[in-house]
Amino acid sequence: MRPVAIVPAAGLGERMGADKALLDLGGRTAIERVAATCRAASIDRVVAVRRAGAAPLPSSAGVQAVEVAGGGDMAASLRAAHRVLPADVDAALVFPVDHALVEADTVLALTALLRRPGCAVALPLFRGRPGHPALFTRAAFAEIEADGATLRDVVRREPARVQVVPTANPWVAADLDRPEDLRAAVCALHGEPWSTVAQMFRHRSHRSYRPDPVPAVQIERLVDAARHASTSSYIQAYAVIAVRDAAARAECARLCGGQRHIVEAPVFFAVCADLHKLAAACGRHGTTLQAQSLELFLQATVDAALLGQNLQLAAEAEGLGACMIGAARNHPIELAARLGLPPHVYVVFGMTVGVPADDPVPRGRMPLAGVLHWDRYDADVGAVLDGADEVMRTWARRANLEQGGYNGRPVSEGKGWTERMAAAWGADSSYAAARRTLREELRRLGFGLE
Repeated sequence: MRPVAIVPAAGLGERMGADKALLDLGGRTAIERVAATCRAASIDRVVAVRRAGAAPLPSSAGVQAVEVAGGGDMAASLRAAHRVLPADVDAALVFPVDHALVEADTVLALTALLRRPGCAVALPLFRGRPGHPALFTRAAFAEIEADGATLRDVVRREPARVQVVPTANPWVAADLDRPEDLRAAVCALHGEPWSTVAQMFRHRSHRSYRPDPVPAVQIERLVDAARHASTSSYIQAYAVIAVRDAAARAECARLCGGQRHIVEAPVFFAVCADLHKLAAACGRHGTTLQAQSLELFLQATVDAALLGQNLQLAAEAEGLGACMIGAARNHPIELAARLGLPPHVYVVFGMTVGVPADDPVPRGRMPLAGVLHWDRYDADVGAVLDGADEVMRTWARRANLEQGGYNGRPVSEGKGWTERMAAAWGADSSYAAARRTLREELRRLGFGLE
């Protein structure tokens, strides 16, 4: 089989706000990515259809450009490409630039499918939905010249000659149409090969990091994604301070219990509850923020927590490790001063992020029955506590056996979860004692808590 790839790329990209063929996808333009995918699937001839006056395509793409008048539809582009097909071509792969994240395995599967007897049109199928690219015999593709036929007309004309191949690649059915599609594509290129739910199950706190920096563009992407968390009444009462300066991280570490991984991580995020913007909005309209409201304090704190969890999940989805730092509340006033926080803002928690240098044993969680209740709360938690103790002891045994303990020290294999929680939060709790002044400190930061 001697196929040619035809890449419709003549649109104005009005909804995207940019020329789709020249979109940056992981350091390569969309057209370069499509051309590379075709060549990886042994299709060396690539014809890109461009509107007259469009910016030139990068020479590195190695494609033949065919011009069409602006304002035409895809059928017009395909007819223009059909007219320049070499005589020895016997198949045409229609590969819109909108589907630039489709991989070579899909193209190879289509090629194999078209070789089957009776197949003239081969389509990829994702979750029951057909998509692109689509592969046609030359005779089937030539039908676009007849009676103003569209590609859809050709596909639907004789269903018996159309065959499909299932694929796990969602980009056969997803267009690069709008800015949010581009964001999704960029995230997919940087993401780990796990579903969101699988990524949640894989969570572990990492407390050792390699020196590799986290690029500013990646930080922006992660926080941009995180801020799309749910927000109470659309107040968006959160802020994130990304601390990258080594001296500043060292000072943050001092104020957060001297945790070395705050110094070691390339970036420390201070995740804040932020009512400063709300105060400014009220002032703009001649009123005063109800900063004394306990309800508003809770809304801002929950908003920050939701953003922070999103941020951690986003970082983990891109292969980074993270650890939340509750000790950011040890010295809230000093930390606020160090970060230049205005009134009505406090650090709810910190978060270290970077390329992990450790591989901690997962701690697991207490039995699901201690968390999930049906119709009403089941207060009989005896079995749940027994299960939580066993989960903790199992983790301690495994951590000692596989890694010599936790944070460089052996872990008591006899202590369960209940004993540890009683020591941490019982009558002699050092945590509670250390934060006994927290409410007064929050009031000094502008939260009334009435």
